[in-house]
Amino acid sequence: MQYEQSFVTNHEVVSNGLKLNVLKVGGNGEATNSMPTPTVVMLHGLRDTAWSLMPIAEVFAQENFTVFMPELRGHGKSEHSDAYSIHDYILDLYEVVTTQTKGPVVLFGHSLGGHIVAKFAALFPELAKAVILVEGLGPPKRADESDIDQQMQSLRFMLLNRLKKKPGASRPLKSVAEAASKLRRNNPRIQPQEAERIATHLVKKIGEEFQWVFDSRANSVFVGVSLQTNANFWRQIKAPVCVISGRLSYEYWGKEMASVDFDGHFAENELEQRAEAFAVHEHHWLELSGHMAHYDEPEELGRICREFTLGALADQTYSKSS
Repeated sequence: MQYEQSFVTNHEVVSNGLKLNVLKVGGNGEATNSMPTPTVVMLHGLRDTAWSLMPIAEVFAQENFTVFMPELRGHGKSEHSDAYSIHDYILDLYEVVTTQTKGPVVLFGHSLGGHIVAKFAALFPELAKAVILVEGLGPPKRADESDIDQQMQSLRFMLLNRLKKKPGASRPLKSVAEAASKLRRNNPRIQPQEAERIATHLVKKIGEEFQWVFDSRANSVFVGVSLQTNANFWRQIKAPVCVISGRLSYEYWGKEMASVDFDGHFAENELEQRAEAFAVHEHHWLELSGHMAHYDEPEELGRICREFTLGALADQTYSKSS
């Protein structure tokens, strides 16, 4: 599937004056096998694109679901902003859900998208029917995280770094092929054809050169975020939650949190313990996936999402009728 325009349509949602581009995929939300199928809203991660989630969206569309995939502010064709807090992203999601759907919806989030949908589900439980978090429980805990002085220094660094990242062009690329090559270099398990497809949505042509379309200032979304704060939200989620983790995610975290005394691995049972904060949850491991699970094992990820969602909806339908 090359996801032609007949399969995907673009819609505009305005959130606090900011224009967001929202992809709508397949389905019409009607009943399948006598069971109502609600809308799915899917959020991509930082420096990614909604188009990368198409293999998973297609799985839902085949079940006659209607799927909405916003491009996060500062990404894709959505507008850039001076405000990139987690609360801004939550409000963006609220606008999408309340203007484009009849709710409640199934929420899917990868990485940053997972942080957003989890907090949204805690704050607006009446709008969340089920939640899927792919690599969305945050990075491994570091040994120095309890050091208050270290926390202050880290926060200081992140805030000042935010000020330095003014709007402006990133380093130019010669072609979409070069962008695809960089994508494959950072994600060696992605299929070449898939890297080329996704790359076309990660760059835009300016003159004779290409630029990445995301705003680097969006990196500041995690300023001040803590595991304890996240867990407080997780405990408030009433909907069933599916946690999906990549067994090889240490590759990503080792680079992202580079340190001579840190190799990117989670402690034994660390993620399982985090998942226990959810009232109702199941946890799946993707053995051949890193942090970008939808790049590495899209078919297996789609299978897990489909089975969890249909099972969660069936349970809820039975509970209401019994």
